Amino acid sequence: MSTDAGPPTRTDWAERLLRDEILTGRLRPGEHLKLNVLLERYEGLSPTPAREALSRLAGSGLVEVLPRRGMRVAPASRAELRDLVENRVRLEADALERAVARGDAAWDALLEATHHELGLVSEAATRTDDSAAARIMAWEEAHRRFHFALLARCDSPWLLRLIGIVYDNTMRYRWLTLGHDGVRSVASAFERHSRLLDAALDRDVGGAVDELRRHTRLTLDSIEELALP
Repeated sequence: MSTDAGPPTRTDWAERLLRDEILTGRLRPGEHLKLNVLLERYEGLSPTPAREALSRLAGSGLVEVLPRRGMRVAPASRAELRDLVENRVRLEADALERAVARGDAAWDALLEATHHELGLVSEAATRTDDSAAARIMAWEEAHRRFHFALLARCDSPWLLRLIGIVYDNTMRYRWLTLGHDGVRSVASAFERHSRLLDAALDRDVGGAVDELRRHTRLTLDSIEELALP
């Protein structure tokens, strides 16, 4: 997203709201998205922005359009997860190779700053109390910023756009994992991100790509025990 973008519109706000509800599993895979139910459930949501937001989310694969039956949250399955992970690994590996080749001091500073932020929210997310869900969401946002900082020097906007779509669709599976494993998943993730950071800073293309592959496939490995069709 461009840094010079204007303030969010009502549709932008509705899209972010519904996207976060889908990604965190509060709107469950396969759940029908009836407009009147959504308007009652979410204060401040109005019909036109909600419809436009759902259309955008359908374009990114998080919402599925059912002919003559409205819309629903895209179903989840092991087959889709495997497909998403394999494509994410392929796309991100390509983008990371390009980014490392174009790395500079400003990129190093960006990586270190986003990694530091990830460390702070990782530590906070391990505490268990009534606000744990909010802190895990903060971790997820910091996690996304770090991953896209890693790819920031990639010279292909379309490649980054495709990665964004695949990343978000993979993210909702990770939330299923977080819900299953609790904060332990967050606590164990930071060390893996540190190894990824070190390889990128060393301009070790092979090491960075190998670590990225291992890191991304962990979502697939950790979710195998969950009840998915």
